[in-house]
Amino acid sequence: MAEVVAVLGVLFAVVVFLIVKLTLRSRRGQTDNFDGQQIEREHSAEARNIRAANTSVAVHNRFIDGGNDWRPRKR
Repeated sequence: MAEVVAVLGVLFAVVVFLIVKLTLRSRRGQTDNFDGQQIEREHSAEARNIRAANTSVAVHNRFIDGGNDWRPRKR
């Protein structure tokens, strides 16, 4: 009886794993339309700017110049 429960548990885990894998793969795909691609570019550029602003050199420079970390937006 315990073997049957173990086999069913393993099968259930495999099914759940495959469903999650397929769901994540479908979500990860590239955006097809131009507006979606533009939004993705802006978000990745924003993330790059945030990472650059949080480097130790940038934080040190903000401390020296009084915290003025405003930058004009790149186009």
